[in-house]
Amino acid sequence: MTNSTNPNTFKAKCPDCDAELEISSDTEVSEIVSCSGCGLELEVKSIRDGCVDLQELTIEGEDWGE
Repeated sequence: MTNSTNPNTFKAKCPDCDAELEISSDTEVSEIVSCSGCGLELEVKSIRDGCVDLQELTIEGEDWGE
């Protein structure tokens, strides 16, 4: 999660496969990005000082009852 040499992107690592990802600097918190290495969908949890915190996207199913 280091700042990129490109001023329009941030660098982050996939929490699953450790692939280095380039995240656009106009990305917002709660946005979904995909890992180019493993295809995992990741949610942007925070952006601070050029560091992007990613977390595996979890989709909670609705409980329709029985």
